[in-house]
Amino acid sequence: MKFRLLGAVAADGAEGELRLGPEKRRSLLALLLLRRNRAVSVAQLTEALWVDEPPANARTVVQSHVSRLRALLAEAGADRHGVRLTTAGDAYTLRLPEGLLDVEQFDALVAAARTERRSTEVVGALEHALGLWRGPALTGTVPSTSLEAWRQTLEENRLAAVESLADHLQRLGEPARAAELLRAETVAHPLRESLVSALMLALFRAGRQSDAITWYHRTRDSLADRLGVDPGRALNAAYERILRGEGAPGGPDAGSDTGPDAGSGAGSGAGPDIRSDAAAVDTASASASGTAPAGAPGVPGPRTRSRSAAPVLTLAAPVEAADRAAALPAVDLLPRPPRGFYGRSAELAALGDALRPGPDGAIALVTGPAGVGKTALALDWAHRHGHRFPDGVLFADLGGFSDRPDRELGDVLAEFLAALGTAHEDLPPTLAGRAALYRRATADRRLLVVVDNARESEQVRPLLPAGTDSAALVTSRHRMLGLVASELARPVPLSVLRPEESAALLARVLGPSRIAAEPEAARELADLCDGLPLALRIAAAKAAADPRRGLAAVTEQLRHEQRRLSHLAAEEISVTSALRISCEQLPPTAARLFRTLGLHPGPMVDPYAAAALVDLEHPDAARALEQLAATHLITETGAEQYTLHDLVWLYARQLAAETDRAEQRTARARLADQYLYTGLAAAQCAEPGSKPCCEPPAASHRPRAVPEFTAVEDALHWLGAHRETLAEVIATAGPERAWRLVLTQWPLILRRVRDGWVPQLQLALEATVETGHLDGESQVRALLGWVLVSNRRLHEAAACLTPAAELAARAGNQVGRAIALINLAAVHSELADHTAAGAGLAQALEIALAADHPHTVALALQHLARHHLDAGRPRPALDHALHGISLSTGERPGPRRVLLHTAAGEALSALGRHPEARARLGAALTEAEQVGHDEATAEVLRALARAEDAAGHAHAATAHRRRADLLSPV
Repeated sequence: MKFRLLGAVAADGAEGELRLGPEKRRSLLALLLLRRNRAVSVAQLTEALWVDEPPANARTVVQSHVSRLRALLAEAGADRHGVRLTTAGDAYTLRLPEGLLDVEQFDALVAAARTERRSTEVVGALEHALGLWRGPALTGTVPSTSLEAWRQTLEENRLAAVESLADHLQRLGEPARAAELLRAETVAHPLRESLVSALMLALFRAGRQSDAITWYHRTRDSLADRLGVDPGRALNAAYERILRGEGAPGGPDAGSDTGPDAGSGAGSGAGPDIRSDAAAVDTASASASGTAPAGAPGVPGPRTRSRSAAPVLTLAAPVEAADRAAALPAVDLLPRPPRGFYGRSAELAALGDALRPGPDGAIALVTGPAGVGKTALALDWAHRHGHRFPDGVLFADLGGFSDRPDRELGDVLAEFLAALGTAHEDLPPTLAGRAALYRRATADRRLLVVVDNARESEQVRPLLPAGTDSAALVTSRHRMLGLVASELARPVPLSVLRPEESAALLARVLGPSRIAAEPEAARELADLCDGLPLALRIAAAKAAADPRRGLAAVTEQLRHEQRRLSHLAAEEISVTSALRISCEQLPPTAARLFRTLGLHPGPMVDPYAAAALVDLEHPDAARALEQLAATHLITETGAEQYTLHDLVWLYARQLAAETDRAEQRTARARLADQYLYTGLAAAQCAEPGSKPCCEPPAASHRPRAVPEFTAVEDALHWLGAHRETLAEVIATAGPERAWRLVLTQWPLILRRVRDGWVPQLQLALEATVETGHLDGESQVRALLGWVLVSNRRLHEAAACLTPAAELAARAGNQVGRAIALINLAAVHSELADHTAAGAGLAQALEIALAADHPHTVALALQHLARHHLDAGRPRPALDHALHGISLSTGERPGPRRVLLHTAAGEALSALGRHPEARARLGAALTEAEQVGHDEATAEVLRALARAEDAAGHAHAATAHRRRADLLSPV
């Protein structure tokens, strides 16, 4: 089991990533992890979970999230890994063994780096440590004061590691890599002077003196404009060293790591390098001319100024161009580097790992959706690392995802062979001949081959270099599993940018000042573009084209969903055309499914919903979804669970709107029926033994397949996970389906009665009245009335429930009649009309017994037991409770059994049978905790507290009350 805070807050079990749920639950887990193995009070958790003043029920919300988190950990088998979430008084403690949290791993690696003496080992440890980061720490948590403080601490630790890594890279003689690393961080933290000064020195040592000085002046101006201060000592010192030529390119400051003391002390090369401009020019000239530099063994060189000589305060001569000329590969077919490329450090690192030469060569496969920046990533990496391949860099765009025809492989091979020195007259006429000649030509060379926009593996195989010291970098919108399986290609998936990366890309195009002037509009613009680089660049281009228009104006255009895609177009480039080309290459069934996905009310979809939309068998729908995922039009988020990014979903909705209206209505009806039949199955599993709440309407379409639920938790999870989708389906469904869809959620409603169900139940009630369905109206009234009672809206509840029993009787539903009477009795009891409450419950029990429905009989007995307890009659209360328990013997633990055990325990306590009461209430508590019903657990604990008070055990009573208040304050 693993937990991650360095990026999005996440937890991984044996079956994959746990579904942690909403922002507050992630925040709660984050704080427990940050304070692991220490008690965290409810007050501390409350402070972390709310930015503003917490609501009155904050304690209840905290406990609810703790309860759900505890259940998630139990389901993932956390105990087997030594992970336990414990409660002690007014606090929670997450017991976590060492090595399971990425923050711990990061700290350990950084600590290990400090003890290393050789820079090579330091660099390895720090790169490993920084590789644990997957974005800003604590992503997905509440931006509360306490969590923001933790976030800043973690970020400070990361930046310190970056600065240390850059320092040791320079000691290894790699200032260009250090500058590359530092530049990205300096853009994100422009006023961090330690970063800027380190970047300046790295740029200078890499031969980019002009850039280094530009950074100094830019930062000095920013400090003055934004903070009203002058540069600090470190920044000024770096500037003065550059002016004096200290640490010039190729000097000892960028020293080697060959000695046993390299990386520390006198042998580390960390001392100042005082060199004149003449010395730098001499070194550059030697490199450019191909001769050995001065001081090489056995090679005389030009005289250089002694290290003891006074420094000359002039700029050291640039050497970047000369060094680059000496390192140019023999062949270079690469297009120019991508402009405005930003971020993607994790993916660039993954490419570096994948393209490290091995015994079988190296192939990296960059995949991702249209417009995500696959080509830009490949070109950026190739331009950065092309010097590693001295025999050349070959490039071909196969045009697999454009309106023009694919390039002929024979033509591509001819171009490659010509670049490698084959005369035109020596080219074989056939594809097979050219492929064979290409294999021979590349067998002993060290090449990088970049193949862009490939559609299928067969296009790529003839272009792969034969030499094991060569590498191939392929991009595609398809997963190309054949290339992975047969050629051992390493996939490097590319997804949309995170919000902070999107904002940074906009800043690269528009300039930081435009973003700083309208930060809110910039954030919304990035969000509306859904992190898609193509969309971001188009939006930025529109803003840049007319500087007088603010970002808010562009954002306002994109805010309208129906017109958003039309605005994301610039001349021949558009998001729509990129998506259209992907869709045109789909197999017919997958293409038809993609069009109808636009009719789905939310971006989350599974094979069952897909099958209903297109009227397919479940396996065919699953296969079509896999094909859409293979082309990155949808993203797999779990086992047979997929999502569409916002812009892709908008495009699908655009396509769906173009289909025949009758087809749209039919597809939506099938989808509603899919959710109706599935909801009925989930409700039956969640409440075994209960009568089905309704029958599907006569005109419904029976789905081809419905999920099978085998555990109460699975059924409740499905109902909870699809609640928002069901609400959208209900809102657009006809009245015959709408009220039934609402009723299928009744097991979840009863467990979350205060969770905002009233509007949806009122809509269902209107639908039953409109259709004249008496039994449906009775059941909706009974459920709505109970929710109103639980929300203390007693008079509304009484008005709602009063007709329910008579409606059920007219409909011939005796079980529904009994339930309506039980719920109405609860209102009478709350209104202190105990006579009416007792009469109603007695009538309900009689009806349930006549209907021979044990489930409802036990429900009536539970309420009768509570009624007698409230009236001070423990003996009949005990009899009713024990009778109800006997009817549910053999059933799985559930809320009704918990309440029956609780009533029996309270009755035993009132009768003075304290040991029996404690045992019975202990059984109730065990079952309540198994069920995960927080309010029922709190009621049992309060009953236990009263029982312990009655038995004279005040200390135990206090402990139970404290636990109860944590779960559900009175």
